[in-house]
Amino acid sequence: MSFQMNPDFPRWLEARVRALKEVLDGVSAEFAGRPVDEIRHELSKRWASVGDGARITDPDLTTVATRISDGKRVWLEDDGRIMSDD
Repeated sequence: MSFQMNPDFPRWLEARVRALKEVLDGVSAEFAGRPVDEIRHELSKRWASVGDGARITDPDLTTVATRISDGKRVWLEDDGRIMSDD
């Protein structure tokens, strides 16, 4: 068995991060102030829709949903870290 690096990996990864940013931005804008459970469901569904096995799970899922419910801005950094205003 040998490992071969995908020469297009950097572009592939950049596209996935960009898609996840759009998901997080969209859920943040559309669901601010809504109940945490509603946000958790929608965020999980949209995150998974990006494909390639993308999943957001607890504790991040609940933390992000709570921040959005509280009306805080939440975003994804280029390195994949989820950030939020205080």
